[in-house]
Amino acid sequence: MYISKLSLYGFKSFSKKSEVHFGKGITTVVGPNGCGKTNIVDAIRWVIGEQKSSVLRADRNTDMIFNGTATRRPLNLAEVSLTIHNVSGRLSLPYSDIIITRRVYRNGESEYFINNNLCRLKDITDLFIDTGMGANAYSIIELKMIEDILSENPDERKRLFEEAAGVNKYRVQRKAALRKLEATKDDLTRLNDIINEIDAKVKNLHRQLKRYEKHQETTASLIESEVQLAMRKITDIRKSLDPIEGHISEDREEIEKIIKDLTGKEEIWNTNQKEFEEQESVLDEKNQQLSEIRDERNKYATEELVLKEQIRNINQTIARLQNDILQYEKTITFTEEKEVELKQQHLDTQKQLNDKRESFKTIESAGEEIEQRYSKVNAEIQALQEERFGLSKKQAENSARFGNLQENIAQREKELTSIEEHLVSQRENEKKISESLNVIHDKISSLNINLQLKRDNLDELETRYNQFYESERNLQKERRDVESRLDRLNNRIQFYTGIIQSKEGFSPGLQYVLENLPDFPGIKGALSDLLSVDSKYYTAVEAVIKDISRLLVAENRTAALQALSRLAEQDKGRVSIIPLDNEYQQQTANPVTNLIPLTNYVKCDKSLANLKEFLFQQIFCCDDEQYDRLINDPDCRGISLVSDKGRFRDANGIFSGGSRAAESNVLVGRTEKLYQLESESDAVSEKLKAVQAQLESVQNDFTAIQSQKQDISRLIKNAEQEALKLQSQLHHDESQLTESKSIQKTLDNNRISLKVLIENFKERILKEDPGKSNLDVEIASIEKKISKIREHVAEIKKELDQVVTDRQNQRIELINLENKYRNIADNLEITRRTIQRTLENKGNARIELKNNEQTADDIQIKTGENQKQLSEFQNTVAVTEKNIEEFRQSFQAIRINIQRLNEQLFKLRREKEKLSESISQLELGRSGFQAAINEIKSVLLEKYNRTIPDTVPDDLPEREELTRKVERFKRNLELIGMVNMTVKDEYEEENSRLTFLTEQRDDLIKSEKGLNEVITQIDSIAREQFREIFEKIRLNFKSTFSIFFNGGEADLKITGDSDPLEAQIEIWACPSGKKMRSLKMLSAGEKALTAIALLFGIYLVKPSPFCILDEVDAPLDDENTRRFTNVIRTFSEKTQFIVVTHNKSTMSIADSLYGVTMAESGVSQIVSVKLE
Repeated sequence: MYISKLSLYGFKSFSKKSEVHFGKGITTVVGPNGCGKTNIVDAIRWVIGEQKSSVLRADRNTDMIFNGTATRRPLNLAEVSLTIHNVSGRLSLPYSDIIITRRVYRNGESEYFINNNLCRLKDITDLFIDTGMGANAYSIIELKMIEDILSENPDERKRLFEEAAGVNKYRVQRKAALRKLEATKDDLTRLNDIINEIDAKVKNLHRQLKRYEKHQETTASLIESEVQLAMRKITDIRKSLDPIEGHISEDREEIEKIIKDLTGKEEIWNTNQKEFEEQESVLDEKNQQLSEIRDERNKYATEELVLKEQIRNINQTIARLQNDILQYEKTITFTEEKEVELKQQHLDTQKQLNDKRESFKTIESAGEEIEQRYSKVNAEIQALQEERFGLSKKQAENSARFGNLQENIAQREKELTSIEEHLVSQRENEKKISESLNVIHDKISSLNINLQLKRDNLDELETRYNQFYESERNLQKERRDVESRLDRLNNRIQFYTGIIQSKEGFSPGLQYVLENLPDFPGIKGALSDLLSVDSKYYTAVEAVIKDISRLLVAENRTAALQALSRLAEQDKGRVSIIPLDNEYQQQTANPVTNLIPLTNYVKCDKSLANLKEFLFQQIFCCDDEQYDRLINDPDCRGISLVSDKGRFRDANGIFSGGSRAAESNVLVGRTEKLYQLESESDAVSEKLKAVQAQLESVQNDFTAIQSQKQDISRLIKNAEQEALKLQSQLHHDESQLTESKSIQKTLDNNRISLKVLIENFKERILKEDPGKSNLDVEIASIEKKISKIREHVAEIKKELDQVVTDRQNQRIELINLENKYRNIADNLEITRRTIQRTLENKGNARIELKNNEQTADDIQIKTGENQKQLSEFQNTVAVTEKNIEEFRQSFQAIRINIQRLNEQLFKLRREKEKLSESISQLELGRSGFQAAINEIKSVLLEKYNRTIPDTVPDDLPEREELTRKVERFKRNLELIGMVNMTVKDEYEEENSRLTFLTEQRDDLIKSEKGLNEVITQIDSIAREQFREIFEKIRLNFKSTFSIFFNGGEADLKITGDSDPLEAQIEIWACPSGKKMRSLKMLSAGEKALTAIALLFGIYLVKPSPFCILDEVDAPLDDENTRRFTNVIRTFSEKTQFIVVTHNKSTMSIADSLYGVTMAESGVSQIVSVKLE
């Protein structure tokens, strides 16, 4: 498969339709700079799907369209068609020639065609998948890639490898995921701040809502109780208004009739009472029977609940099993995919193993051939030695031994020299290792000391951390207590402010005067507001003055009368006014007593002094414990006593007391109480500020300690990791030191043995010094031949040693591949067992699911039977209850009849006894009772805007009970205090907002977790893919380097970070005859050729049927160009090459040559030459 034709129309500088025909071999494109040669390369990139404008040397896609010149108009479209000869069938379409066409219009629209059929860009990219021909493949190599490889910036070189490995998309995905993760964390932080703020507000509103609900509930109960109390009063009054309109004479006749009726009704009552007792006994029996039936019904109802719970549990188990089965299926799918991947790896490794075995056989064959040569040369030496031996027989035996001894001495001395050099090297190595060990020991010792200090510091910080944590908790609790106390004080302040401003407890008339006090000259205010009382005696003063506290105080009688007249004119209600110009008769204290008068605990303005003395001078205070004793003390008769709890006895012996009035009803000392509460609130506020400041200080210290802990923990972790590294290095160096000592010991033994052997040989030479022989010349000649052959033997031996080394390396690589093959096979077997085990678990889950479903069906049947029994008992209960109800109605009729008779008998007897006297009294009191009813209704209507229905229920509670309830509800309202009446709407709004934000936070937390998992997965895939491709490029580079340099070695190394995605890549090269060294050490030409070799290595990772080289030979000299062209010529047997070049040597290897000219400015033209 190869590119056979490229057609261009309106693409960049090709305004006219142009065609370039390519052959299988090498095609070169030449021309001056700027004439449009590279536009041909861009056209091929563009038509096979390249989307990056920067790669195409443009800003946007419409820049591909010919933009016009001074003499030519711009075109409205650009079109490029690429014809691919697909005889090999490498492309998936069943055509021998495939035409790929791409077209772009001025409006930005693009069209794609395959064999003139409209298609998508995806169809084109899919067509080139796994062919090495896509837009992202390395089938197009340009000069910039060489510059990137040779760049001082290692990131440029790394980018080429990342593009070849295809990890850039993972980097983009990772960056996007990290940005999204950062945004999610920021959103989460902001959301947590908002939630904390709203949560505190909701909690506060919730507390207020509870108070509001309690207040509303208590208020409703209070109103209902006061209405019931009013109805109870009215009922009591109405009961006293029975019809008594008859005349006295008629009443007397009625009395006679009552006596007659009494006799008859008593007989009827006796009969009904007997029947009532009999039916009551029957009703008890029926109720007992009904109770037994209900018990049986309840038993079945309980069993039904148990069965429902069993069904619910089984359904949960079924759902869990279904989820387990789904997870097993996902596991099987994933494991099967892994099995397929392992099978592919197994096949690939097996192929590599077979290739390596073949390579090993080749090396073994080469080794056998060299061994044969070695044996042959040795045989020649042996023959010469035998000849020399024959000659030596003609000499004296001593002369032969003399030569052998000298040769042995020379050989042993050579070996001794080698051993001594090796020994010196080992001793130097031992010295270096010992020095390294000393340094490592010092580092470990220093690190351990530092580590212990940091741990001690961490323990100390941990102790301080716990102390600050406990302090913070205590201060938080104290702050909450102070805030709660402040809330209570503020509520009471609002309560007192509210009742003072609303003038609660005052009559409408009094409220009107106080609200318009400037309109009433001479009026000083309400008496309760003008008095200041010791807090201990609030209740005492309130008990004494009672309704007097609701009096208005006037400067004189004239002001009082004018105020009353004004109120009457404006119809604003009634008030009572006490003028200060009255003559108040002052009384002296009873000399018998030594008690303190109440006036001592009351303060007021000087103008009210006489009034105060008049009201309180003859009233004496005592403790509540003394009160019971003093009221029975004869010495205290005729004086007024009041306790500090409000129990009061006046001078006439009239007692008053009971429960304490609600705060809202206490009038005296309201303003003073408000001042006290405000003062206490200010003090508590200051305390709250102090606690808050202390808490902030502790929190700052706590945060600082926490930060220090984290820093030290991080330092400890780093130090521990460093210690582990040093320990590992220590073990490694110790192992090397032991090995070096062992080698030295062996060498020493060998050296001593050789010295002894040499001395023995020398002693034998001294003992056996033969004379000269006539055959010395001939023997010397043979020795010279042997020496020459031995030199040849040494060369063959060196070659043989190299082959043995290569064979050993190949054997190691073969063993590694075999191990890898076995590991993959083991993993494949584990995967298969995992699939089998998962299938078994899935089968067991299905069996358990089936059993649970069967159990559920059985319980459903049992439930149906139970419901049937329960329904029968329900029917039985209903029938029995109906019968009992019918019987009870009859029984109730008798009871009602008896009650009616009792009432009638009672009434008759009552009328008989009191009718005569009560008639006149009832007539007289009827008008008073009616007035009382009207007053009750008026007060209820004015206070609560409630009216009393004409029909009053008969089952109202007793009056005393209702009175106690009213007082209790008033006390509860007083304790609740002032409330926010709109708190319910505020709470619902804020709580709804809190719920919504909490759900949003949960979603963000899930998103954060998912993003972290995605980032981890992306990193894992990218690292694995990069390692795999890097290893392939490395192997290819070794091969291509050897080809380009006719031998030599090269390698790629990952340096720096342990993470391959963050590490750098270094290029090491060793041209033939030189030592391995970094790329920086090579000449410019060697660098360029090495970079080209690396690019070919990248290209061979996924070789394409064609390869385009865009001026990559520009930096090469003649020698390197020759190497480059030789490689191109070699590769062209299997790969089609399209080369853009200025180099004549490169042009000389072309099968076809195209020239690109620009005869007309801005318009490119193509000229072709077929080379033979």
